Amino acid sequence: MGLHKDEKLNHLLTLLPEGVAAPSHWLSGQGYSRQLLRKYVQSNWLKSLGRGVYARPQVEVRWEGVVLGMQRLAGLSFHVGSITALNRQGYAHYLPLGGEKVIHLWGQDKVPAWVRAVPLSEKLQFHTNCLFEPQAAETGFVDKPSGVRDWSIRMAAPERAIMEVLYEVQDYEGSFNHALELFEGLTALRPVVVNTLLQHCRKLKVKRLFLFMAGRVAYPWCEKIDSTK
Repeated sequence: MGLHKDEKLNHLLTLLPEGVAAPSHWLSGQGYSRQLLRKYVQSNWLKSLGRGVYARPQVEVRWEGVVLGMQRLAGLSFHVGSITALNRQGYAHYLPLGGEKVIHLWGQDKVPAWVRAVPLSEKLQFHTNCLFEPQAAETGFVDKPSGVRDWSIRMAAPERAIMEVLYEVQDYEGSFNHALELFEGLTALRPVVVNTLLQHCRKLKVKRLFLFMAGRVAYPWCEKIDSTK
């Protein structure tokens, strides 16, 4: 392999961490042709995860690596949300044995085919509902370490995540009770963030459930919630 090709390969290994799914259109934008990618796969520098998506072969790509590829490489707006975000931030009432089977992702982008091509043990559940008005588009998020270099994963902060959970509450007692159990674990929400999200929430059901549960738990932060929003 020539010096120029060595430089391109080394640059790719710098750009793409192990365990992250890279869409082919991103690789193309970095100057890597389909022909060159095939050579890298044949030489075991890359592996094909499915049509239009690649990764380095040393580490298994898990759902976090797909989300990093979506957020950091493809520039998609999807974030880790609802119960998955609460679980990842330590607010789970209980975790299923063997870990989560469904990963909840929220956003309004179209889900690209390469995301669904990656084989995963978990199911990626996409929610494209427009729950909040544009004024709250950047409210209620947190960036958490991913364990991959200095890359972080964007997810809903607890204030937004619990409202996403409430949106999914169904008309049966078990669904409501599970949401209430999660709500009871939120002892220190930020009233400023809660009020902004309530003000710009599009779904009356979410507002009503949130205020009802806030009245049930009666934590100190609940006293600062504006119920007129």
